[in-house]
Amino acid sequence: MSVVKNEFPILEYDSEKNGVIKPNRRSRTLLPEICVMTFFREVLENFIIKNNCEVRNTYNSEMSDLPVYVVKYRGVEMCVVQAVVGSPSIAMETDFLAGYGVKKIIACGGCGVLENIPVGDVIIPVSALRDEGASYHYLPPSRDIQLDADMISIIKSTLIDNNVPFIECKTWTTDGFYRETPDMIQYRKEEGCQVVEMECATIASVARFRDIKFGQLLYSGDILIDVSNYDEREWSSNSSREKLFLLSLEVAFKLYNNRYNYIIS
Repeated sequence: MSVVKNEFPILEYDSEKNGVIKPNRRSRTLLPEICVMTFFREVLENFIIKNNCEVRNTYNSEMSDLPVYVVKYRGVEMCVVQAVVGSPSIAMETDFLAGYGVKKIIACGGCGVLENIPVGDVIIPVSALRDEGASYHYLPPSRDIQLDADMISIIKSTLIDNNVPFIECKTWTTDGFYRETPDMIQYRKEEGCQVVEMECATIASVARFRDIKFGQLLYSGDILIDVSNYDEREWSSNSSREKLFLLSLEVAFKLYNNRYNYIIS
C-alpha cells in the first residue's frame, strides 16, 4: 500500500502517480510546452483581442470554461490561460496543463504584503509556506517548498535585461483569505514571510510531482501591516498588472531561447 497514514487526514500522503480520474483522460489537442498563467483577467482579455490567438484546448469546470490560447510571441509558440483562484482549483488547472503537454509554467499575479513594500513592486517568490490543502495531495508534508532554481534564474535575468527592479522573498500561501488574523500575520512574519497569496505553494507542488518547471512573478498589492486599518491600495486596478504579464511573456521567450543552456526535465 502506497498510503502513508497519519492522525490528521491532510497529512496523509499517497505516492502513487495515477489517480482514478486522469487530467488527460479526454482526447484533446496537445499544448505548447511553455505556458503563461495569469490571474489578471482584464489584461488577458485585452491581449487576446489585440493578438491572433487560437483556442487550442479548454479547461472545463462548473465555474467557467477557460480557453487555453496559443499565440506566437516574438516567433515563439506558447500558450496563455486565465489562472483560477485558490489552492484546489489551481491544482486541477495545473495538472490539466501538464497532462496536455505543458512542461514549463510562468504564473503572474498579485499578493498582499506583510512589510512596507510599495504598491506595484515586482516580487519573485523563492520559497512558499504550505498553509493550504492541495499541495499535500501531491508531495509529502513539509512546512515550505523551495521554488525551482533554474526558473528563478531565468526570471531574474529577464527582469535585469528589462531594467526592472525586484525583490526575492518567501511567500505565505494560504487557503484562509478571511483568516489572516493579526497574530497569524505576526507569526508568519517571524517565519520569514514577506508576502501572502493563495496559489504559489500549490502550483510548485503539482509541478514538482508532475516533473515540470514552475516560476512565478508577483506584484505587491494590498498591505497588511496596520491590522486595525486595512489598506487595499486599489491594487486590483494597478498598472503593474499589464507590465507583469508582458514580463511573463518575456520570461517565456527567454525560456525557449535558453532551453539548451541549462537542464530542463
